[in-house]
Amino acid sequence: MIFFIIDYFFIFLIIVLVGALFWYRRKLKQTSGNSKFVNLFPKLLNWTWFLSILGIIIVNLYFSYLQYQVWSGNEFSKFFLPPYQGIGYFVSYVFARFFAQWIVALVASLMVSFGAKFLNKKFGERFFEKEEIALIGLGVFLSGYPAFFFYLGIIMIFGVLISLIYTIFKKGRLPLYHFWLPASAFAIIIKVWLIPCLGFQSILGQFSLGDFTKIFFDF
Repeated sequence: MIFFIIDYFFIFLIIVLVGALFWYRRKLKQTSGNSKFVNLFPKLLNWTWFLSILGIIIVNLYFSYLQYQVWSGNEFSKFFLPPYQGIGYFVSYVFARFFAQWIVALVASLMVSFGAKFLNKKFGERFFEKEEIALIGLGVFLSGYPAFFFYLGIIMIFGVLISLIYTIFKKGRLPLYHFWLPASAFAIIIKVWLIPCLGFQSILGQFSLGDFTKIFFDF
């Protein structure tokens, strides 16, 4: 359960960001786009990115330290550490166990953000309004791997469905400012709670990055 600490923190962070987004958009309306508030939420997003990545690095370095202590204190696993073996084996293990999933999530976030930005520009800013692309990318990253697949599925199913219904009855495009981040929280809940409760943990096991890292990081 301790390994889900980042997921639980990100759920809390998403709740805070959603509250900040509601406050920000309301304040913009009250002040008619006063320049004092225009760049406030984008700055908050930048800080969220920075603190999220920094937090992941710090927590996973701590997990790596704990893993080293456990191995060094065991009569069998100590032979996987120096001086019995080079440090490369341990580095490859903690990379696959703790860091790789977040690197994959970061790459996926950048790919989705660039893809959304390209399509939006190509079709005359038709799909997304300001800040939405940043929120989508952040949602992918905060969901983590492999939960960002659930996140993208939620977007494709519910986001498109809600937008379609709104377009039919309201004759316009529904801004989904307040949908992107809650969808990410729901994706995390599916990973850490719903799938284990249904007894489908083996599904998550299929997303293991161990073999992948062995191929590309052959220590």
